[in-house]
Amino acid sequence: MGAAVSPVLIGRRAERAALREAYERARTAEAVTVLVSGEAGIGKSRLVSTTIGEFGAEPMVLAGGCLELGADGTPWVPFVAILRNLLREWGPDRLAAALPSGGTALAGWLPELSLPEGPEGHVRLFGEVLGLLTRVAQERPLVLVVEDLHWADASSRELFVYLVRNLGASAVLLIATVRTGELPSGHPTRQLLSELGRRAEVVRLDLGPMSRQDVGELLAALDGRAPHAVASSEIHRRSSGNPLFVEALYASGTASSEGLTSLLLDRVADLSPAARELLTTIAVAGGAVSDDLLSEVSAEPVEDAVRELIERNQVAVLDPGYVIRHDLIREAVYGALLPGQRRRLHTRYAEAIEAGPGSLAALAEHWAVAGQPGKALVAAWRAAATAERQYAYDEQLNMLERVVALWPAVAEAAELIGVSCATVREVAAAASYTTGRSRTGVEHATAALAVIDPETEPLRVAGLLRLRGLLRCRIDGTGSDDLARAVGLVPEGTDDVLRGRLLSGLAFTELVGRPGPEMSLHATRALELAERVGDDQVLAEARLVAGGIALHTDGGPEIVQRLLQDARRAAEACGDQHTYLTSLQWEGRAIADAGRPDEAVVLLEQAEQQAQRWGRMRARGSMLVQIRAEALISLGRWDEALEQVDNALTDGPPPWYDAALRLEIAQIAVRRGRYDEAAHQFAQMTMPPAGTVSEIELQRLPVRIGLAVGKGDVPAADRLLADALAVLPDWPAADVVVTARLYLAALRLERTPTGRRRQVPARSEALRQGLPDSGRWPIVDAVVRTGDAFAAGTVAAWDAAADAWRVVHDVHELALVLVGGAAAAIRTNNKPGGRRRLGEAREIATRLAAAPLLAEIDDLTQRAGLATTAPRPEPSALGLTDRELVVLRVLARGLSNAEIARELFVSPNTVATHVARILRKLSASTRTEATAKAHGAGLLD
Repeated sequence: MGAAVSPVLIGRRAERAALREAYERARTAEAVTVLVSGEAGIGKSRLVSTTIGEFGAEPMVLAGGCLELGADGTPWVPFVAILRNLLREWGPDRLAAALPSGGTALAGWLPELSLPEGPEGHVRLFGEVLGLLTRVAQERPLVLVVEDLHWADASSRELFVYLVRNLGASAVLLIATVRTGELPSGHPTRQLLSELGRRAEVVRLDLGPMSRQDVGELLAALDGRAPHAVASSEIHRRSSGNPLFVEALYASGTASSEGLTSLLLDRVADLSPAARELLTTIAVAGGAVSDDLLSEVSAEPVEDAVRELIERNQVAVLDPGYVIRHDLIREAVYGALLPGQRRRLHTRYAEAIEAGPGSLAALAEHWAVAGQPGKALVAAWRAAATAERQYAYDEQLNMLERVVALWPAVAEAAELIGVSCATVREVAAAASYTTGRSRTGVEHATAALAVIDPETEPLRVAGLLRLRGLLRCRIDGTGSDDLARAVGLVPEGTDDVLRGRLLSGLAFTELVGRPGPEMSLHATRALELAERVGDDQVLAEARLVAGGIALHTDGGPEIVQRLLQDARRAAEACGDQHTYLTSLQWEGRAIADAGRPDEAVVLLEQAEQQAQRWGRMRARGSMLVQIRAEALISLGRWDEALEQVDNALTDGPPPWYDAALRLEIAQIAVRRGRYDEAAHQFAQMTMPPAGTVSEIELQRLPVRIGLAVGKGDVPAADRLLADALAVLPDWPAADVVVTARLYLAALRLERTPTGRRRQVPARSEALRQGLPDSGRWPIVDAVVRTGDAFAAGTVAAWDAAADAWRVVHDVHELALVLVGGAAAAIRTNNKPGGRRRLGEAREIATRLAAAPLLAEIDDLTQRAGLATTAPRPEPSALGLTDRELVVLRVLARGLSNAEIARELFVSPNTVATHVARILRKLSASTRTEATAKAHGAGLLD
């Protein structure tokens, strides 16, 4: 029998070529990311290592691997290994000189350098890693390899995504291997792959099974001679083309029907007893194990056994130690252990880690499996504290939940860690809020509240009620009852800092959920208390909610911006990232409603980038995307809005935010006449509790009315309008823009064949009376002028409405009033005026693919006997949108994403999204291929 591991890489020609092309692009200072995915044993690591070996000595190659325990345990593992590899390449003096002299966030990663610690925070740490890698790439091309990304802890995933998005023009090829076959639905790696797969600088290589011919070549490489055709076909069938399974079947030397586990265990059956025992010991480690730790855990000297395992391709050297070559083998070896063996080995690992430095998360795992829940609980509690200090909040929450799970099995749990289970739950609820895991946070807060006595600890209960109320608000817009109860527990003068935060929180949940009769009073009292106390945290939250109320009423953009900018300055002073980002979200909406959606897009894009740097896209960034999508829809950039919303949904935002994002998709679908798609989006939204109508529900109503009208169900649309009028009087701060949109929907419903015969005119007038006449919000002015045009029916009135929509920069509404103006012109026998207005409306409707609007234009054109000045433009060739054509033409000139972004006045992230869609629509794997296909189709002539 020959070797059990092929000495050469078989097949994978296209994938190797794609990796080489990616490296060539990276060499020219255009960072490229390659995600190599596939099921276990398919050959991901072999492909990467073989192809990198073909690059020669030119690039610096730095690699790191994720541990199986990493998803719930020690953060940053692959990147620590990468930096340690760089330390070996550069030496300690040079590496230390490349880091900030006044203190570095990476000091804990490289303890042997004795570097001073710098400022805390993800932003600083991420920036230092990026700066260091960029500096390396300035000297020679850099290849970074992250193995087993599916096991990455949340912090490592965030850093990986940060590098993908920010390496920019650096000469870096970033490669990650990802096992995808066993990932469950909702696994964070699935979301990561979905998000990154849309970026133009990301290349996806999904390795499929080997062909029968490739299996034959693999068997020949293993045996040194051509295999029998029948045997080759049988092994191909049984292995399903998986190279590892082929090797296992070949090594077993049998055609038996044993399961894969037996086949894998057969591969290690002929190892020496010492090597088999050591392999078992390594399998229990759960990942890479250092030489020192392995020697301490093993009963016998390990050098000879390790050498045998390496020579037999069972174990690979992975800094700082050893790892079993493939996880399937590790699982098979581990699964074959008897329960007693397993407990004893886990106990040895735990004792060894406890006696020296090591991963507290791994320690918790070992003690738990060893049947020592008390020791596991202590280790998990300590691991949570370490994760918090390292800004790894997802890991912190995972460890805290392990503490909670172990608690019932440990009689003296509180004495062991010095806190009660309620305290653990409190900390877990706060971590849930930070990470955007709202339902989990509500569960922890509720459990804590169940055992804390409000009579003896009112301030503690009030703080927990505040946290639970804010978490509930993210889920379904509720939570005001929790905040109101909390305020009652903290009378004025007891703890005015906490009371101020509670009042702000109460006003916030009322504003976001359903404003109560005392919302403005709560906000005013919070602001007064904040200014008296002078605490930045209280000031930030109070000014934020004051700005939010001004935004939703007739405060005007200047007042709103001043309050929100004041809130942002206070938030920055106290490090309140949530308030900082929310102020940008609301300011973006204020700018858009003030008739400057283009400025809003830029501001909100910058805010999203900040949310990404802080790791808050799930908890806060999704709403930034939603407001930016509204501005993009106004500007007529509908496809771009859909792309951004689609990306945000893959982050798994809280239900309330998910509904707001889906509303933007539904709005575009209704305007394009895709009513089934709109209905589907509404069906996916989280509905408010029975008997309540929140702000998001009011925001839904104009779109739902448009959907009902589009489907010809005028009675349903009228009922929705009546529902809105029934609840608006109860809103002391009814959103003026939402009211304006409802009024606009009522005006158009009134013009349907059956609308006027119902009570719609009276409902329209009632909504009109609820709009201010101050003129502070241009969008409200445009809506009012549209109502005036419907009433007057004159060309002048319609032109005034069109001018108002031009100020607002809402192209779809502009096209609608242009059609109204055209009809008025035709009625006065001004056919040239009608033709001119219809021509402009047709151009807009065609660009937007707004089918109902185009049908209305065609109907009026036919009824008036007008000939269009030009034939309707055909849709863009090959399915590309107009915006994608613009990007394609610039891309064809050989520009990088950053250069395209500068030329088109958009962000590199936006360019990356467009390029990814261009490649997919053209079925092209490279930019060069896309350019060639575009030339062939005449798109670049």
